[in-house]
Amino acid sequence: MPPVFRGGVGPRRCFARDPAKRTAMPAEAPGRDRLSALPDDLLQHVLGFLDTRLAVGPLSLLSRRWRHLWASMPRLNLDASVPERFGSVLFLLRDDAKLHTFTLRCSRTNNQAFVYQHWWLRHAVSKGIRVLHIAADGAYRFDLPDCVFNCATLEEIVLSLTIPEEIAPKSVCLPRLKKLRLVNVRLPDSSVVESLKSGLEELDLHRCSLYQFRISSHTVKTLSVTACAYEEIHVSAPNVASLRLTVAGRVKLDGMPSLLTAWVNISGHGANHLAPNEHDFLGALCSTQHLELFNFDSLLQDMMQNPATEDPKFGKLKSLYLGELVVADFYRPFAYFLNHAPNLASLTLDTSKVFEENVWNRKVSCQVSTLKEPYDKMNLAPESTGLEMLRLRISKGRDAAEYSKMRKLLKEKTKPKEMEVIWF
Repeated sequence: MPPVFRGGVGPRRCFARDPAKRTAMPAEAPGRDRLSALPDDLLQHVLGFLDTRLAVGPLSLLSRRWRHLWASMPRLNLDASVPERFGSVLFLLRDDAKLHTFTLRCSRTNNQAFVYQHWWLRHAVSKGIRVLHIAADGAYRFDLPDCVFNCATLEEIVLSLTIPEEIAPKSVCLPRLKKLRLVNVRLPDSSVVESLKSGLEELDLHRCSLYQFRISSHTVKTLSVTACAYEEIHVSAPNVASLRLTVAGRVKLDGMPSLLTAWVNISGHGANHLAPNEHDFLGALCSTQHLELFNFDSLLQDMMQNPATEDPKFGKLKSLYLGELVVADFYRPFAYFLNHAPNLASLTLDTSKVFEENVWNRKVSCQVSTLKEPYDKMNLAPESTGLEMLRLRISKGRDAAEYSKMRKLLKEKTKPKEMEVIWF
């Protein structure tokens, strides 16, 4: 007997050919909007990662439940394409809804005063925001309102500019600020950063003009000063755990006993930059467990010309990454650390990542090796170094002869448990 289908308003039932096995198939559950079934705070969190116009427009048409969610979103993202009327009405219709994060991307394609965007910022600050991200590009000044630097609720500020702009607010009062990131900003003095030292935990300055600059803080744990131009910089931050530093001017580092990871790119000749001497500079880094150094050979040469009574010991160092220009420049750096880092477990020698942060300020060095004694007569550490991993990143068409010497020397002196060679 062929299968029988019975129509009607109810669900369809299918009967098997064998009458003994005839069983009614269960009806399918009606379709449910599981996304709309989520609580309001979770939906608003998801919408906060989207462009605000998308949340207000197309997404509000998905269901009646979504129509007014945008009015209470804790995050707002407005870019350069947002019309003045849309943005202004958006803030007005939010009423007294709390605002946690405000992201503003503006393009300065003409000589406008950005009155409405400044009004958006002032309105956002008045709502007690905690996170503020501003990205401005173009050829005209943005003129950040002073109210941003006097917001009692701000915990994070990220300001990224394509055209350098000076920041010198009349006053600074940011008692809750934990994170500050500035890109392409001119700071005529240290007053802005110094006024935040009571609670600042993360400071990131990239491609900034700092002039005579001092960072003195007992709360900063993450410090990054990369590709910046400065005459002199003095860092006094004993609780820093993570450090990124491009040495482009005179640098003095006080002790950092809590340091765990450090990335240092020494631009140019070390003797012209480090103060008061090179040994103090390395002494501030001796507590780190993971260290990345670029152009260390020039600094090491200065140290040999001006030897200290006792060199810093890297007793906690576990992994070392050396990025240099040519293979011959690696001899003295790795010999130095094999003698001063008894617990070193991982060593990487890389000729590919060279001066990547110095491309911006055009301070790329093309020096050649200054090695004067043969590689096999250098005073290296004992053969048993406990090295577990040795990585080499070498160019196929460069320094082939020197690479063969180095590879043989490293096998003899370090006897690593594992060795990896990467050609590029």
